[in-house]
Amino acid sequence: MRCAEYCEVVANQPVATDQFEIEIHCPTVARYAQPGQFVQMRVQSGYEPLFSRPFSVFHRKPDRDTFSVVYLVRGTFTQLLAHKQAGDRVFVVGPLGNRFVVAEPQHEKVHVLVAGGVGAPPLYLLAEEMVHHGIAHSNVVVINGARRQDLLVCQGHFAGLGVRLFTATEDGSAGIKGKVTDVLESLREQGDLAPERCQIYACGPTAMLEAVAAFAQQHHVPCQVSLETLMPCGLGVCLGCAVKIRTGDGYDYKRACVDGPIFDAAEVLWR
Repeated sequence: MRCAEYCEVVANQPVATDQFEIEIHCPTVARYAQPGQFVQMRVQSGYEPLFSRPFSVFHRKPDRDTFSVVYLVRGTFTQLLAHKQAGDRVFVVGPLGNRFVVAEPQHEKVHVLVAGGVGAPPLYLLAEEMVHHGIAHSNVVVINGARRQDLLVCQGHFAGLGVRLFTATEDGSAGIKGKVTDVLESLREQGDLAPERCQIYACGPTAMLEAVAAFAQQHHVPCQVSLETLMPCGLGVCLGCAVKIRTGDGYDYKRACVDGPIFDAAEVLWR
């Protein structure tokens, strides 16, 4: 089920440096959004900004008919969004796209969720679902990475789930000094990433996803990635989010908004 309607802002609060969480009243998204799915949003009815923007669903609160997304303020659209207050309205279309598919048998797998910056929110929703479905906390591993501590997103939320949480920052201000792939390598050396009993799920900047995909391919670990790409329409019409995907005899293009945004990392041609 999908909606396309003006929805009321419930709250809009900062969560990290230049990052906000906006909570929106929208019963359809609150009840039906799945981990990895997104919404398209418009902040005003005029032509500036011209296109809507995609945002992964972070929290669902069906009892309140609300959902929330986390966004980074870095352009005209998100600057306008940051000024929205409770009672204001935004136009929402969603939920859209596919979802992360949890590896089977769920309870015998080690599920490794790799997040980078604002790629954390959909993985939090996935981790929350795993815990609520009875997957052992020790079998849900979260690697949360960012350039520095104040750019980490969802750190407290992940910790609150009681899962195994590792942190990596490039400047060493939190967790290990390094990248998420350094944590992956450490876990592999400890024997936690055996291909037959492990699945990686990743969301974050493209460079990070490419590095995680390369790690997974090298060590034969199944990996799903949520691609961050421009999605002007979110409905598969404009073809502005085409992704190059490997095929048996070469490559083809798929639309991230309707065929994704979740793809098998082994199928993505990064360059």
